[in-house]
Amino acid sequence: MMSSTSQAGSPDDEFPQTVEQARTDIELTRQELGETARELVQRLDVGRRAREQFQDRSRLALKTMRANPVAVAAGGSALTLAVGGLLTWRIKR
Repeated sequence: MMSSTSQAGSPDDEFPQTVEQARTDIELTRQELGETARELVQRLDVGRRAREQFQDRSRLALKTMRANPVAVAAGGSALTLAVGGLLTWRIKR
């Protein structure tokens, strides 16, 4: 036969015993739901995440280019020559 007293860790310990405890429990639940909803909105906002990722990568590219201007100039020159050569080859063909 079960006793009428609650054991530690039983569901009765978690259930609010007073109106004030119930109000506190409801407020905490609302806060948790609000946080969960905000997190879901952030995770589902693909456009914002893509913009942030693009901005992060753009900053990194600019930082790298500013740190290595000679390499950037050499790479740009090589790309210009390659594109020019490809266009010349296509026109003559």
